[in-house]
Amino acid sequence: MALQDQAYIRRELDFPGAVTQGAGGVAVKRIQEWLGYHGNGTPIDSKFGPATDRAIQAFATRKQIAYAGSLTPAVWAALTEPIARIIALPGVAPGKPYPQLVRWFAEQHLAAHPVELGGANRGPWVRMYMKGSEGESMLWCAGFVSFVLQQAAEKAGRSAPIAGSFGCDELARQAKDAGRFVSGKAVASGDPGFAALGACGIFLVRKTASDWIHTGFAFEGDAESFLSIEGNTDHKGSANGFEVARRTRRSGANDFIRLG
Repeated sequence: MALQDQAYIRRELDFPGAVTQGAGGVAVKRIQEWLGYHGNGTPIDSKFGPATDRAIQAFATRKQIAYAGSLTPAVWAALTEPIARIIALPGVAPGKPYPQLVRWFAEQHLAAHPVELGGANRGPWVRMYMKGSEGESMLWCAGFVSFVLQQAAEKAGRSAPIAGSFGCDELARQAKDAGRFVSGKAVASGDPGFAALGACGIFLVRKTASDWIHTGFAFEGDAESFLSIEGNTDHKGSANGFEVARRTRRSGANDFIRLG
């Protein structure tokens, strides 16, 4: 099923109805999450009170959309536009190498600046990457990687090279089974080196020889370092941060997955 038709995507994008003051529940929570994303933050408490009403009014005024105390399809579409835009990214020219496509799609996600909203590992972006799930235990770096892999494959009309997973260890297992696992030692030694990953690969932060604790996309690297786009990170490179970000990482601390 196409991404845009998935139930967990539709729950994020479909208009929840003409919500007004006094309402409560999931629809209000999602309104409050998006208000925070757009800089009109109000407590995410699932209660539509005067503060939420005022925040929506400020957002609507800034976007030059009419608002008279009741959520409208136009206001909702403006709130959820960042995810709607990501889901609607166009197809690509046939024949373009898949690793290049993956990097391009990852760049589009980065530009939208996905962040957690409403608490650790929570909010619409986390739910999108984790197929509707959220919560403190929902570390979403592998979910981000898997979503982008599938999105690029779908738009290119092909299969993804690995199935994807919410767990780093499972990504490593899939890569080994598919003959796509590249050890950090092989990259650091130059045999075959970072060039084996082509335009874009996946990095796996190695804790032990059989345990990986963080992941993201890797490109423009050599035996010493590479650039990344990764989710669930922060300016410190945390494996449990709050955003999608671009970072520079040391090659030797990671293993890799070849996509091409």
